[in-house]
Amino acid sequence: MKLSRSFSARLSTTILVITSMLFIISMLVVLLFSRKIIAEEAKKNAVEMLSSTSLNIVHTLDEAESTVKNVAWLVEERLEDTTYMYSITSAVVAINEEIVGSCIAFRPNYFEGKHYFAPYAYDSENDSIQTKQLGNDQCNYFKMEWFAVPFLTKKPHWSNPYFDKDGGQIMMTTYSYPIMNDKKEVIAVLTADISIEWLTHQLCALNLNDNSKILLIGDKGQYISGNLPGIGFQEDIVKYEEAKKNPDFIKLIKKMTSLEKGTMTMRTGHYYSFAVYGPLYNGWSTAIITPTKNTFAKLNFMQFVIAIVSILGLLLLFLSCLRIIKTLTRPVTEFSKAALVMAQGNFQAQLPQIETEDEIKDLHDSFEQMQQSIIHYIQELKTTTATKERFESELNIARNIQLSMVPTDFPDNERYSVHALLQPAREVGGDLYDFQEKGDDVFFVIGDVSGKGVPAALVMAITRAAFRFLSGLGLTIDKMVEKINNTLSSRNESNMFVTLFVGKINLTTGEMYYCNAGHNPIVIHHADGHAEYLHAKSNIAVGVLENFIFEPEVIHLEKGSRLILYTDGVTEAEDVTEAQFGEPRLLDFAVKIDEKDSSKDIIDHLITDVKEFTGEATQNDDITILTISYKKD
Repeated sequence: MKLSRSFSARLSTTILVITSMLFIISMLVVLLFSRKIIAEEAKKNAVEMLSSTSLNIVHTLDEAESTVKNVAWLVEERLEDTTYMYSITSAVVAINEEIVGSCIAFRPNYFEGKHYFAPYAYDSENDSIQTKQLGNDQCNYFKMEWFAVPFLTKKPHWSNPYFDKDGGQIMMTTYSYPIMNDKKEVIAVLTADISIEWLTHQLCALNLNDNSKILLIGDKGQYISGNLPGIGFQEDIVKYEEAKKNPDFIKLIKKMTSLEKGTMTMRTGHYYSFAVYGPLYNGWSTAIITPTKNTFAKLNFMQFVIAIVSILGLLLLFLSCLRIIKTLTRPVTEFSKAALVMAQGNFQAQLPQIETEDEIKDLHDSFEQMQQSIIHYIQELKTTTATKERFESELNIARNIQLSMVPTDFPDNERYSVHALLQPAREVGGDLYDFQEKGDDVFFVIGDVSGKGVPAALVMAITRAAFRFLSGLGLTIDKMVEKINNTLSSRNESNMFVTLFVGKINLTTGEMYYCNAGHNPIVIHHADGHAEYLHAKSNIAVGVLENFIFEPEVIHLEKGSRLILYTDGVTEAEDVTEAQFGEPRLLDFAVKIDEKDSSKDIIDHLITDVKEFTGEATQNDDITILTISYKKD
């Protein structure tokens, strides 16, 4: 393979180019400042630090706004689903790590019998997302700025900083976005909370000297954040001790509250300082006050040292990335080639030699064992079966191989239980399922290969082996699906594809990360007894398009929840009149699940319902069912 087409070379080059561009931009800025006099250097350095911090803050605020706007349609689409509102606010907090809380506050009496209804999600002290209902007589959010302003103006609004005693219990500012009905009436306000503590951390993270000061004030001159001693949150900045005796400080505050941008020289104590100030788009203003006495004599020397070290570091980074990535990906590439050769019928394909004792070695041993098993069975068939019976015997052996590949030892402990069933429509089929426990995480997959018979079974085996290997590498769910997709897409001359649903449940937090690659929607039977189809983003099946970017999702499972994963052999099962079992019947079945039913009971009852529906009709597709119960304490 040419270096220019190598994945490792392209990835290493991309890392080098991006790093080099960032380095070059930084060096050009530093070189520009180094040509100025010491005072100008100090002033422009302060401008750069303020601009960088302001942009970071503005970028974070923009991301908060974008996050809220991007999920607003979900609220409009599911307005009557009060339970789903908690999922939306939890998703807002989960999507953006700087958002510490989110609320959907509905107007008075929007829901019958509920004067207040404001589902709120927030980051708790143990880094988990908690939810609660804000509105009550003690917490009348209708009068709060973050609700009242967008409700009256019908426009988004950033609130002044405040202490949220009813929600997150922290100092915060809130972005509010009005949700309107077809009549352009505001029916709810969707919010995102940004912690003032985060703003303080951003400001204090600047590389300032001991005598420099930084401050963030509101549109009315109230102190929000910074490192000024002797002044508290929301106090008038003119009450600051230095402001009382320094006219230059008062002049700076007036410029900031007027939302001006620029620099000025001011007297601070016994020396002069440069003040750099500028507004944020929401009416706030920031400033850095840097003493001119601070020396920059070693700046040029440090620039030279940084340049030399950076160039050497970039070169070392490129060579290291190229070698490491190429080494790590070579076995996987060779395995994918061997797997496709095996999928085309050559079971004696040469496997790469693995000398390490890790997951790659386990994958090699699994492939080799599967390869030897298939070769053994094929050779045995050639010598022990007659010509007339050869086809049936081969399929029967293939069926045994296929069924032996899926796990049959199902866990059932105090935390969770799993059970599964695979019934091929023919001797062999293309359905698959698997699960694997890794620490506190349970990985699971269900899939359906296009086509029937032996080719589908082989692709099923490759897909299942790839899942079992990748689930032990600590990858995210979407990356696992991407790698499975790339493995099947490369040199896929038979144009076969697999619909997959891959997930991971954290047994401690209840977070379920999942990715649906063109598969049927799974059913969730919640702890409170209601059931629904899990909403999933649209992704193509694996094996169709190489390097496709799959979109993952996450939900929080309550303890006592049940998952029902299935292939279309269940919903498309036909009776003698060719009527299908259908998704509505499956959902009706899920609603009737009893709390005492085990994972095995659910499958037994569902299969019974399907057989009663189909009657004497022949099974026309593979049926696979996988159930997972997330048990209560």
